Amino acid sequence: MKTTRNNHNTLGILSAATALASGVLVTLSLAPFEFWPAAILSALLLFIALEKTGVRHAFYLGWLFGAGMFGSGASWVYVSIHEFGYTSVPLAALLTALFCGGLALCTALSWGLFSRLNAALPDRRYNRTILVSVLFAFVWVGGEWLRVWLLSGFPWLFIGYSQTESILASWAPVIGVYGIGLIIAFTGATLAQLITRFLFNQHNQQFSLPACATLITVSALLWLMALPLEKIDWTQTDTQPQQVSLVQANISQHEKWRADNLQPTLALYREMSEPHWANSDLIIWPEAAIPTFYQYANQFLDQIHHQAIAHNAALITGIPTRPTYSDSAFNSIVSAGNASGVYHKQRLVPFGEYVPFANTIGNIMAFFELPMSTMSAGEKQQAPISIHNWQSRPLICYEVVYPDLAAQAAQISDVLITISNDSWFGASIGPLQHLQMAQMRALENGRYVLRGTGNGVSAVIDPKGQIVSRSEQFKQQVISGTFYISRGQTPWTAMGYYLMPGLIATVLMVFIANALRSARLEGTK
Repeated sequence: MKTTRNNHNTLGILSAATALASGVLVTLSLAPFEFWPAAILSALLLFIALEKTGVRHAFYLGWLFGAGMFGSGASWVYVSIHEFGYTSVPLAALLTALFCGGLALCTALSWGLFSRLNAALPDRRYNRTILVSVLFAFVWVGGEWLRVWLLSGFPWLFIGYSQTESILASWAPVIGVYGIGLIIAFTGATLAQLITRFLFNQHNQQFSLPACATLITVSALLWLMALPLEKIDWTQTDTQPQQVSLVQANISQHEKWRADNLQPTLALYREMSEPHWANSDLIIWPEAAIPTFYQYANQFLDQIHHQAIAHNAALITGIPTRPTYSDSAFNSIVSAGNASGVYHKQRLVPFGEYVPFANTIGNIMAFFELPMSTMSAGEKQQAPISIHNWQSRPLICYEVVYPDLAAQAAQISDVLITISNDSWFGASIGPLQHLQMAQMRALENGRYVLRGTGNGVSAVIDPKGQIVSRSEQFKQQVISGTFYISRGQTPWTAMGYYLMPGLIATVLMVFIANALRSARLEGTK
């Protein structure tokens, strides 16, 4: 009896360590590490840990998986809380732990659901062997999709981003980051079942050899189909090259919003841009490059406008705006020169740009002293900014990580423009993950992405997700590059961004309906 208990404890510790390691492997598969096979290994290990567990244990293992993933891949929020929120090290560490642990509850719920739905699968070996791999993949990606919307959304650390540089990247214009995630999770579950059957438990009657062959065939086809997809150009680029200059001023976040630093900031952007007006069609300044409200920078912007017109160029810049006779303030993009239009950010960063449940929480966050923490969200339907003879509906910072928002912007954009202020995250891995997600948006939508940031990484990204030119981090520099406007839409841009979530929801509802039916049948016996 004692030996049995010890074996049980050993297996419990081993499964817990496996779930935790699986979460860390997700981070290792993403930027800046970019070891994409780690994503498959992560899915493989998590499947082995979860496949035969009860709901309560699966919830616990799912939380450990999330703790490993968010603890290793999203703990860069500590930099924002400690360095720029001016909190003590213990408090910043506590808040970071609560943030990561709270996010891990999402994965705990997902994998607890997986265990419940898995238990209700039919007993026929062929069906069960295939269905459990399908269920695993859809629960994984369904949990990711849920994080896009839950509590304002945190669409970070999606496993599909790991394949930005792999052959599966060619699937992005068709099925997007969600579909690539399904392929990775399905492949991992398939390999896990093969290992379980052939190495550890050859005589387990739960597995079916024909089903394993089916899983191998389907997985192989999903990977092999990426080869012909790679050769398809879903959009058409114009032959006329355009020149862009991305101004990266590298102003310290500690200094940026000081009133006495406003004039030196404006002078710096003017000075850095001066040599590039003559050879640039477009100059981009980053998010909140002008750290004051638009009405207080009117005279300066008029001067820049006339300078841009004189050189037949255009400028777009980030700047906070407050409409006349309104209490609403927006994180905005305005244009000058041969460009016209204004864009107000729609998806705001919770606790950074607004406080959720502000009426209930009150001023509890006031001690963080974060600028721009009481912003309003822009309207959903906003016109694109016209630039020369083309247009772009831009994305500000965090917005580029929302696949649906970027696809909707791409529908009315010839080029995707995104500006950001990643200095909030210091020398952490956060800005590099952010860049990788911008690469995925280029792949999904078949468009150049022009990414301007305050301190890096600024980049020109082509429609295949490849970085044409990029800046160094924490360096004052201007990156100039060539881009082309694109016509047409990828399948993802046209309909995939809502069909894929619809497919995920439909498949999961089928599994849930099956579980409810099984529960009713059990109740009648």
